[in-house]
Parts: sequence; structure tokens; C-alpha cells
Amino acid sequence: MRTGHCASGGRRSIGRRDQRIAVAVGAPARPGTRPGGRSVVATTRRENGPVRPRTRTIALAALALLAGCGGDDSAPAPPAAPAAPAATRAPAQPPALDEPRFWGIVEGARRTAGGDTARQSERLAAELEQMPAEQIAAYAAIRRRLDRRAYTWDLWGAAYVIEDGCSDDCFRDFRAYLISLGRGPYEAALKDPDTLASVVEDAEGGDWENADDVAAEAYENASGEELAGGNGDLSGRPRGEPWDDEDQDELVRRYPALAARFR
Repeated sequence: MRTGHCASGGRRSIGRRDQRIAVAVGAPARPGTRPGGRSVVATTRRENGPVRPRTRTIALAALALLAGCGGDDSAPAPPAAPAAPAATRAPAQPPALDEPRFWGIVEGARRTAGGDTARQSERLAAELEQMPAEQIAAYAAIRRRLDRRAYTWDLWGAAYVIEDGCSDDCFRDFRAYLISLGRGPYEAALKDPDTLASVVEDAEGGDWENADDVAAEAYENASGEELAGGNGDLSGRPRGEPWDDEDQDELVRRYPALAARFR
């Protein structure tokens, strides 16, 4: 609100004339007279005497109006813009399941199972069933890749020495058991299978048969669909140099530590 200025910006001087005008604001009759024909000026100014209390109140109100010169002429403030809706945060994506995390899951399950192969498989199944189907599929893909890497004549020969004979099914169970032991034993065995002499148990003691691939069932429970690739057995000739199962001396030379422990 403007104080003491007119709309044109000039300052007004409040004098006796304005007092008379102020008194006239409250007059119900025509300008300049009161009812009965008495002069406003005569009523307001009695020989230049003080303004009566009632008249003073009316004058103050009129002066306030005059000071504003018709009130505030500023434009009304525009309505506030509606608040923008809060951005919806996308749900956090689960971390990708890569090979290091795969081994962490396997090794963690073995520790909590106390090295028991069957209980380890149960714990793995329970953990996988808490994951999204995409992560279960990633786990299964990594396991298949590790199984193929272990599909070699060298590792089959190691299983053969441990068990004094090992069929296709036996070798499949041995590879699953090898993966269940964790990253360290697995990678060491790929380089030199004879390092397993201080780590592995035979098929009965290590419960090779229960080193199950539990990913396919967990995926089906999570998605309602079968896992592509499933847990089918590998086939064909393994990689590497084959050995002669009838030449026991060759096997002993090839796996001296394993032969010393299991023969």
C-alpha cells in the first residue's frame, strides 16, 4: 500500500481544506451541508476552534483514505503454481550375479553346512529361491560354464584313481562335488588335479551324488517355467590327453599324491 502519495506519485499536503473534506465524507446530505441546511464548515470550524471528538474520528478515517489515494493499485500476485509431484524412484535393481558372487554363494553355503555336501545343497536351494528368476538363471549359466571347464581327461583320471574306476555318471557327480568345494580347490585342480589329494573325499565320504545342481528347480519355482538348458549332462570326448584305464602304472605316475592316498 502506498503511504502519503497519490496514484500519480505526487505528495499531497493535508490542510484545513482536507479536514473539511474529511468531515464531508460522513455527511448523508448533499456536499457542503448537513441536514437542516447547516454548513459543514460552520459545524467543523467554530471560530477556528478544535474539531469535535466525533468529527476528529471521521477526519482520521478520511485522511487514511486520502493517504492511499484510492488504495493499492498494484497488480494482484499470480496464484502459486501447483507443486510438482514427487519423482517416483525406480525400484533398486538387484546386483548382477557374476562369477565372484557365484563362488561367494557356494562357499558360504558350504561353511554354514559344516562341509556336509547334502546340507550344502539344501542351503543353496533355499538361498536361490529367494532370488529373482533372472539371477537364478545367471547362477545356472555360470555353473554350466564351470562344469564344462572341468570336463577334461585330467580330472576324469583323478576321479578314476580316487574311486578305482569312474563311469560317466560318476564323473558328472565328481565335477559337481568339485564345484561345491569352492573356488580355490576348483581352480587348483584345473591346473593340477593331483592337488586334490589333500582336499577331496571319496564318493561315499564326500557324498558326491548329493552335490546337486539345484538351480533348475529353484528357477522353475520362481518363474513357473523350465530353465533353458536345464541341468543336462555333458557328452562327447573330454578335452585334453586321454589315459588308458587298463594301464594302472600310468595312472599312478600321473596322479602320485592321489594314488598314495586312495590306492
